[in-house]
Amino acid sequence: MSLNLAAILAESAFAHPDKEAVVLHPFRLSFGQIDALSNQVASSLQQRGLKPGEKVGIMLPNVPQFVIAYYGVLKAGGVVVPMNVLLKAPEVSFYLTDSEARTLITWEDFAGEALKGTPSGVTVFVVNKPGSDALPEGARSFTELMGGDAHFDMAPTSPDDTAVILYTSGTTGKPKGAELTHFNLYKNCTTSGSLFGFRDDDVGLAVLPLFHSFGQSSVMNVSMRYGGTISLVPRFEVSAVCEAIQRDRVTVFSGVPTMFFALLHGPTVADYDLSSLRVAVSGGASMPAEVMTTFEKRFGLTILEGYGLSETSPTASFNQSLEQRRFGSIGKRIWGVEMKIISEDDKALPQGKENVGEIVIRGHNVMTGYYKMHEATTAALMCGRLHAGERGAQE
Repeated sequence: MSLNLAAILAESAFAHPDKEAVVLHPFRLSFGQIDALSNQVASSLQQRGLKPGEKVGIMLPNVPQFVIAYYGVLKAGGVVVPMNVLLKAPEVSFYLTDSEARTLITWEDFAGEALKGTPSGVTVFVVNKPGSDALPEGARSFTELMGGDAHFDMAPTSPDDTAVILYTSGTTGKPKGAELTHFNLYKNCTTSGSLFGFRDDDVGLAVLPLFHSFGQSSVMNVSMRYGGTISLVPRFEVSAVCEAIQRDRVTVFSGVPTMFFALLHGPTVADYDLSSLRVAVSGGASMPAEVMTTFEKRFGLTILEGYGLSETSPTASFNQSLEQRRFGSIGKRIWGVEMKIISEDDKALPQGKENVGEIVIRGHNVMTGYYKMHEATTAALMCGRLHAGERGAQE
């Protein structure tokens, strides 16, 4: 059996090649164009010797080239290593060395720091800003990867092959690379999109960083999977978000609670027409009930909260409707995923607010392990369940 996550793009391009897929004003690219451009990247990477399972770092902001490079690497049979654009040289060095990546694709503004941290033997391709052709010493232009075959035949990967290595934040030590498979990510974006009713006529706002699991899976992959459009905003600013929503008639807004709070209190928000919004998705932290209800009343939509981790692709649970949701709750487990609260001696705790224990998760969304970290993997995946390291109770 073969499954490549990039099939979500290829299938949408086959169904409606001329439909807008990615917008970053004033640039508008169709599914057919994104599919062809990612094929060219895949073809060029293979011609340059990329082997199946080889890692490629992508250190890009929310620009069309992120989408093109991401699916291009997957189509070539490679593994994507998304990297925060604000990483400093020592962190860049760690990510590339630990993942054993031999290729890095980065943005012009961040190329200096990236090159400082790039280990010997890694080829760096730089994406230039529109109108710029500056190329730092030691780097190559991303345009070199755009000369491949637009009809490239996607590499046959297994559903259980690693597609993406997402590094944890490293707040309690060095970051760990969570290995997510093609099936993990395909199933997660398919399930997540169905939970908030994503349609092919929807326009999703991509202001969450695409190098982060939330933006990558719940925004970009959901939109590609369901044939919708993503409106890219490279950096969160209230005016930029409002302009994009008004201009592109955005219908689905995904964000973290601080973004919702900022939109509520932005002094110029009332100057924009945001009536196209129909649903919002929140994650990353619990949203205060007052912020949620005030936002919904003001903008006339429903906010649905989800919970997950990089290790769970990321969605694990979701408040699945206005009627079912509960303030302060992470919602119900998504389809095919088992979640329990366990005691310190690994026994399932009964329902009740007073029965607080560790959250454990098992299902199609759970990573295969941490890259090259056997002991950490064994500790996190005891008895086939992911120990989330977070506490909760089941009501």
